[in-house]
Amino acid sequence: MTRPTTENNLLTVHMGDCWTVAKSGRCGGVSRAQALEVLRQQVPACTHCRPDTALEFLK
Repeated sequence: MTRPTTENNLLTVHMGDCWTVAKSGRCGGVSRAQALEVLRQQVPACTHCRPDTALEFLK
C-alpha cells in the first residue's frame, strides 16, 4: 500500500510489482488479508496494477 505523504494524497492499494510505486519509498507490504480488509473499507485500488482484480475482490 502507498502511504500518504500529505493530506492531499490518498492511501492506495497496489500490487508488489506495480511500476507506479516501484522506487517511491512510500510503499509497505501487507498480507492478503490486510489488503482485502482495506479494500472492504473503500480504500482505492491502483488503476494500473488492479490489486482488487488480482485478489478477486468483488464489491
